[in-house]
Amino acid sequence: MNFMKSFLQKSDVIKNNKKLALIVVAGFMIIAFIFISELDFNSADSKEIETVDKLSTTEYCAYLEEKVTEIIECIDGAGKTKVMITLSETTEYIYATNDKNTRKNNDASDDSTAQNDYVIIEKDNNDTGLLIKTIEPKVRGVAIVCEGGNNSTVQNQIYSAISAVLNISTSRISISKLTYMEE
Repeated sequence: MNFMKSFLQKSDVIKNNKKLALIVVAGFMIIAFIFISELDFNSADSKEIETVDKLSTTEYCAYLEEKVTEIIECIDGAGKTKVMITLSETTEYIYATNDKNTRKNNDASDDSTAQNDYVIIEKDNNDTGLLIKTIEPKVRGVAIVCEGGNNSTVQNQIYSAISAVLNISTSRISISKLTYMEE
């Protein structure tokens, strides 16, 4: 800002013409906004998303179990918690394709053929398919064992939280009281 102020004070043309001064100030502000918009303030969030995208199905399940455990242990009265999640599928990857359909009309027959070629890109000196979508496995069920598992208020809070977070019906959630076994 000091640079802009000294620039405006030294320039006689701008000093005498207020409209031109406003245009110059607006130009500097636009350049500043463009510079600020290029900064990455959400780098931690984007790194976590990238990490989740690269997990195997087993790692993804463990990741979900850890996050669900953290949520449940924050519920008043739940106490120490153990969680097991089952998944119905594996991770599905959708790659970009070039689709070509050809149709030949003859007097005797009507033939059509379809050809799907994957779009190949070079990444880190290797050829790979262009990934356009990753579909994470769906949660089949959740078993929760916690110290407050016999308290109906705690159970209702857990059912509500886990159903909302994992987008599953409460019939796919089992909650029990954690008991300690002597060894």
